[in-house]
Amino acid sequence: MGKFENVLYIIICLLICILPFAGMSIAVTNTTTENRDLAEFPEFWENDSWNQEYFAELGAYFEDHFAFRQIFVMADSVIQSRVFGVSNMDIVITGSDGWLYYTSTLKDYLGEQTLSEKAIWNAGNNLSLIQRKVEENGAEFLFTVAPNKNSLYGEHMPYYYSRRISQVKNMTWLKKELVKREVPYADLFAEFEREKEILYLKRDSHWNRKGAVLAYDVMLDYFKLAHETYETVDSIRTREEYGDLNKMIYPLPFAPEWNYTYQKEYTYQYVTDTQSVEDAWIQTENPAGTGSLLMFRDSFGNTLLPLMADTFEKAYFSKGIPYSLEQYLESCHPEYVIMEKVERNVDDFAMDPPIMTGMEVMPAANVEAVETDTTVEIRGSEYDTSYLEIRGILDESFLPDTRVYIRMIQAGQIKEYEAFTVSDETSDYGYVLYMKREKFPVGTVQIDVLTENTEGKKCVKTTVFDAGQLP
Repeated sequence: MGKFENVLYIIICLLICILPFAGMSIAVTNTTTENRDLAEFPEFWENDSWNQEYFAELGAYFEDHFAFRQIFVMADSVIQSRVFGVSNMDIVITGSDGWLYYTSTLKDYLGEQTLSEKAIWNAGNNLSLIQRKVEENGAEFLFTVAPNKNSLYGEHMPYYYSRRISQVKNMTWLKKELVKREVPYADLFAEFEREKEILYLKRDSHWNRKGAVLAYDVMLDYFKLAHETYETVDSIRTREEYGDLNKMIYPLPFAPEWNYTYQKEYTYQYVTDTQSVEDAWIQTENPAGTGSLLMFRDSFGNTLLPLMADTFEKAYFSKGIPYSLEQYLESCHPEYVIMEKVERNVDDFAMDPPIMTGMEVMPAANVEAVETDTTVEIRGSEYDTSYLEIRGILDESFLPDTRVYIRMIQAGQIKEYEAFTVSDETSDYGYVLYMKREKFPVGTVQIDVLTENTEGKKCVKTTVFDAGQLP
């Protein structure tokens, strides 16, 4: 190679290196499909001193905003997935035959880090308390779980994930707990496994519209409600679906796939100022429908929403976590309550139970007091300021199947409530009782933490609290 060719080569390399930076003046990148927020331009001067992280933050800003970023990321994604069969995104797994999977489902798929026996018991216990609260308010309750895609269609997972630690998953144990407690549960795993047709999208983490109809049918059949089954409704198959995983790994439109569109004229209307089915709170009405529904759902509920909204006269859909269960029961007065949760997030019921005043029970008499390392704390709820939280951690010497009650004694008046049992990163022996501020005793009150299991009911912690200290 001559001198001119060497110089030309160096110039081209420099231009390629400079282009992403120089091009920011005309083609800065301000959007992404990576399901995260882009870095903001850093401030050099913060809190009366220079920002010591300025250059690191500036580098992060450039990484997110350099010119033509989407094109470069797209090229990298295509090369890695098509040539090497891997994903350039940590959150996406590239499988065989064009299949994509959500990385957050991998632990479930491999049977890694399953919930402890106590955490599963906590989730089942909390769902049982939820059921009692719903039924106390005159509504019917149903819990269902949307399977992870690789729980149904794992044959396209990469070969290097073929050696599983265990075939037993969190749902294996949780289902047994629900059956034991007689919590109403619609088993979508069994229903989808019976179907020969693939009902999930290859390049998305969710079911397709036929899968949504199947889930909808199963849930309404559980309630024995008359509804449109879509068996006689024509559907058109079109290749226009760009899945969420597809968008994450390929920032520019790429590889659309087939989905179904049902040829049905929906008659429901939005009552809320709804921008999309992703909105956290949506309310619908349909004069041609019957009954009322309150549905707590996640993104799998996006395709369920039109089906449910067209069936019920009034329907309310919430995506907020933790669930504001008591508030919605009192304001919406639903006849039916559905809680839908994707398999990978079922631990939410052990970690983030819904906000509701604990179930009041008959005060126990002659409870033995024992000394333990149980803790107790009373504070305003960070989720809803109209509630107080009485929470703490039990001494971990207790049996896993231990219920927790909070007893309040003031001027001879005794009230007792059952608390949620909760898990977090440090312990599976936590508990929390939510209570509306206006229901909390005024003045000084004795708070007893009670436990109940096969060894009987015991008082494991007592504290005296002055309600006047509450913020």
